Amino acid sequence: LKNLRFHSHGKEINDADILEWANNLVKNSGGQSCMLSFKDKSLSDGMFFLELLSAVQPRVVNWSLVTKGKNDEEKKMNASYIISVARKLGCSIFLLPEDITEVNQKMILTLTA
Repeated sequence: LKNLRFHSHGKEINDADILEWANNLVKNSGGQSCMLSFKDKSLSDGMFFLELLSAVQPRVVNWSLVTKGKNDEEKKMNASYIISVARKLGCSIFLLPEDITEVNQKMILTLTA
């Protein structure tokens, strides 16, 4: 958020700004995922967040540890890995893997921001 505020020149940051920032970051880094909203059910596999983390810090994601997220077990493994990578980057994490797999809108917003 501090980075977003700096680049917005003091403008108040809203959910749409965070959504646009995250999508642009993923797209500009060559990612294939897109987030339509903070309640987008396609987020449950974790791929968007892995691409976002990779866009923030290239090479931070070990893609050999990432699953396709096709079933609940794979989704949970990806979600746990997302939390681990985010912590490694120094993010304050307040969500559980289930918040990602179940697409908890408020917690998805905090993860993205």
